[in-house]
Amino acid sequence: MTHQHDRLAHGFQFILMVFVMLGASAHPTADAPPKSVQAVRADIPPRIDGRLDDAVWASAPRASGFTQSDPDEGDAASERTTFQVAYDDDTLYVGVMCYDSEPDRIVSALTRRGAWAERDSVSVNIDPRHDHRTGVFFVVGPSGWQMDGVTFRDGDEDDTWEGVWAAEAAVNGEGWCAELAIPYHVLRLREQEEYTWGIYVHRAISRKQERAQWIHFPKGTNGWNSRFGHLTGITGISPTRPVEAAPFTVGSSTFTAGDSGTGGAASAGVDLRYGLASGMSLNATINPDFGQVEADPAVLNLGVFETFFEERRPFFVEGSSVFRGPSPDIVGIDGPARLFHSRRIGRAPGRFGVPDGFEEMARPRATTILGAAKLSGKTAAGTSYGILDALTADEYADIRRSEDEGSDGETFRVEPRTNFLIGRVQQDVLGDSTVGGMFTTMNGDGFAPAFVASADGEFKWADKAYRVFTRAGVSRTGAIGDRDSGYEAAAYFSKFSGSFGGQVYADARSPEFNANDLGFMSRAGRTQVGGHVYAQIQNPWALARRSGFNLNAWRQANYDGLALEQGVNVNSWHNLKNYWWFNFGINRELAVYDDLATRGGPAMRRPAAVRWWTNVNSDDRKTVAAGVSMMGVRSDGGDNSYHRRSLRVEVKPATNVQVHVSSSYSSEMSFAQWIENLDVDGDGQDDRFVFGELDSDVFDVSLRLNVALTRTLTLQGYVQPFVAVGDYTAFKELARPKSYDFTPVAEAILNASPDFTRRSLRSNVVLRWEYRPGSALFAVWSQNRSESLDLSDPSFRPLHGVRDSFRDDGEDTFLLKLSYWMGV
Repeated sequence: MTHQHDRLAHGFQFILMVFVMLGASAHPTADAPPKSVQAVRADIPPRIDGRLDDAVWASAPRASGFTQSDPDEGDAASERTTFQVAYDDDTLYVGVMCYDSEPDRIVSALTRRGAWAERDSVSVNIDPRHDHRTGVFFVVGPSGWQMDGVTFRDGDEDDTWEGVWAAEAAVNGEGWCAELAIPYHVLRLREQEEYTWGIYVHRAISRKQERAQWIHFPKGTNGWNSRFGHLTGITGISPTRPVEAAPFTVGSSTFTAGDSGTGGAASAGVDLRYGLASGMSLNATINPDFGQVEADPAVLNLGVFETFFEERRPFFVEGSSVFRGPSPDIVGIDGPARLFHSRRIGRAPGRFGVPDGFEEMARPRATTILGAAKLSGKTAAGTSYGILDALTADEYADIRRSEDEGSDGETFRVEPRTNFLIGRVQQDVLGDSTVGGMFTTMNGDGFAPAFVASADGEFKWADKAYRVFTRAGVSRTGAIGDRDSGYEAAAYFSKFSGSFGGQVYADARSPEFNANDLGFMSRAGRTQVGGHVYAQIQNPWALARRSGFNLNAWRQANYDGLALEQGVNVNSWHNLKNYWWFNFGINRELAVYDDLATRGGPAMRRPAAVRWWTNVNSDDRKTVAAGVSMMGVRSDGGDNSYHRRSLRVEVKPATNVQVHVSSSYSSEMSFAQWIENLDVDGDGQDDRFVFGELDSDVFDVSLRLNVALTRTLTLQGYVQPFVAVGDYTAFKELARPKSYDFTPVAEAILNASPDFTRRSLRSNVVLRWEYRPGSALFAVWSQNRSESLDLSDPSFRPLHGVRDSFRDDGEDTFLLKLSYWMGV
């Protein structure tokens, strides 16, 4: 072990030395003063039809001079692009003419709004605050397809936001044209006598994989909003405080196998957006419904930590960037805790366990959210802020006495009414830097409140090439009478610019720190250090269009000084000249200890291993595109191994149809998979820690179908059958703490056979009709089937398992949701 530590220490010394050399390299230079374009007042608003034949476009100045960012950086764009800007008292208008020497080869895919596909497009980016950090973007394709989102922290983006604006596009003999009408309420303006905004336009030409930009952003440089050009000439407007309301009604019916009837429900609610003052807005939802949201994918998790699932509910997804503080660009094993994970609000009820002597018959799948509100904004002094408050309802489970199956059922409260409060404030300082703070608190009836607070700073210099991120946080959580206070601290230094860069980092999380009531973290009680250096070839060379090479090293330990993770990694990625993409990497992971393997018992040694992976993806522009992924792990001695193979195929039989099929198969041989702990002597302390050799196989298939019947009428389908089998043999117990030695035991000491066979089928079909801007009708059918069989010596038959998943018991839900957007 000493030699391994020495080798790792030498590796860190090498990384630090390289990092010092990178710090001494030349800094990237800033661009020349930005271009500008002047808007003209439209006495008669243009008709938004994708044709620039209105009177105002004859007088509006044309901006041009686009250059390539890809494939030939800095060269003039191969096709000419111009844009113009006009305005009136209520709306900003943008017209873009995309000239094309081969109009019949324009790629004009049609999909649901916001759904990405390979296509030609133009993107109009606006910084209405002119703070060089934030903004909004609007994307249009030749079919009239629309996408939008927000930008923040001068380079990050969030495409979950949806504004109510209009656009039309049309292909003509000279190319194609896009015409946009963006109401001022979308831009959240402060009232001024005269406005200067940031603006940036770029164009994608799919068949050439060309990206043409009005402002040249050299590859390898940082920043986004700060590099925009200027939009001038807007005067004499008085933006009103916008009020947007979207009342909705929902009806649903659920069919469960074995039930003679159906369960039906109807509800109504409203989503609100209100501009309270200059730069401040309020979003609220009363009795929200999330019935059209796709189910989480099925996974097999035999580990200690819960699986992380992304948020998909619109109220929590839209505008969530205000609650995202700066974070490290970590290339390692674990980062600082996620302090706010909105999936905690409305999660499956279960804070209180069922009383002894009772068994549960049924409980709700999710906790009802009675209402929620978000207040957010940014002041003229550069202070950003956001507050979110949500209230959830009491939830009850149906229970009965265990010894009397014929007894009448009763209800028991398993989740109390709970209030969730989250706040974030951030101040712009020193030009490109920020300082900020965040807090979360959860309070409810019958349990002690949970608190987490943090302060952070992100400092950038040398044209944003160099960056220091630091954060310190504290928590106070736990049951009444058993409260714990803990801390977390992190510091990261990085250089991400030009052809060479990397980062070094160190952080610590005390054993008592806990952010999981309203956030997400894997474990407490650990420290880690690491480093990463990279080299990139930014422009085409002999083998590829772009390439990257990376070297990483890391070490993680617990607060007793035991090494939990340590290793080195090399990896590389390449965008090939035929527009294929691939990467590969290999880890050498040294022998360490696992202090959670025994689930509360002593630490166990984990042998050294080699981990590898590779991914290959074909040209996404083709009618049929595919990707293959493979990864594997093998411990020294071969006692443990894991292999996963995945295949992805995308077929585009028509410009308005996309079919995605993905499949994966994984197999694992684990020499020591934990099964259970036993208290043999009856003293209340576990003294035998039982493991087994596990042979497990997992197979899943996902099929997605997207059909755009029109720009506003779309059909989506999704189905995922999932099969997992686990067979345990060679039962054993840990012979000594901190060892990888075991003593055989008889299967008879186990409380039950640990073998398993699990199947599930998750699917939904969503018909979405946006019958007017901001207003939609959803018709949804969702299906959830599952089966768990505790069979001794199970066999893995994936195709039979997939077939049987369609026959398993489950439930079907039909839902209709109608919303109507009103702007005042």
